[in-house]
Amino acid sequence: MSVEVDRPRAVHPLATGFWRNDEYHRVVKIVETRYEYGETFFRVVTDRGCADLRRYRATDPRTMRTRVAWELCAEVEAIEIPRPR
Repeated sequence: MSVEVDRPRAVHPLATGFWRNDEYHRVVKIVETRYEYGETFFRVVTDRGCADLRRYRATDPRTMRTRVAWELCAEVEAIEIPRPR
């Protein structure tokens, strides 16, 4: 999975879209952001549905260098609730 972010060098970049199975999913809205030690979780609404993304630091066991990696945790089903007028 490949994720596009708004500010690549920032400490907390925001996802703007991601590629999965040769399909591009554009992030329409980030509904929730949760920070835990060494990782960040994003619940996003895309043009093709909803998803949970995880950004974490992966360590190379040979060099002990860290790199940022992304993972699709879950595809979430969401329904739109109309607001009362």
